[in-house]
Amino acid sequence: MATHIHFIMQNNSGKRRVFHSILAILTGILILLWPDALYYILGSYLIATGVLSLIFRAPSFLVAVSIVTGIFIFVFPSFIPHFFAFFLLVIGLGSLLSGGFGLAVIPLLAAALLLAFPDIISIIVAAFLLLYGITSIVAMIQSRKKDEEIIEVY
Repeated sequence: MATHIHFIMQNNSGKRRVFHSILAILTGILILLWPDALYYILGSYLIATGVLSLIFRAPSFLVAVSIVTGIFIFVFPSFIPHFFAFFLLVIGLGSLLSGGFGLAVIPLLAAALLLAFPDIISIIVAAFLLLYGITSIVAMIQSRKKDEEIIEVY
């Protein structure tokens, strides 16, 4: 039988992951339904994920990046592509540094797409959030079947 290396970021990472996944899916759906309210929805999502991360004792840097990015989106809505791309780069690089190469691809690709195609930001953000939420849930189910912990930064 193969030996698996387990990375556990902190306590309650499974519960936090479920909440983040559900929140990402719901936010992605809301953005698809109301793309004109993108900055309200996305800013609220980022602040909510920051608060959830704080509740579940995530690293303070991730909490701060999420909350500050959400606040910046409320204050400067015309810079949503840049702020959210920065947030995605932080998440992607954090996943890469933690050894989660497969998990890093989605946020890094979404960040590049946001910067390259800012005119379709609602579609890119909604697609990222839906993809992130669904792949996280699938990864959790698969890891439970294999009895292993998956690497998580966010």
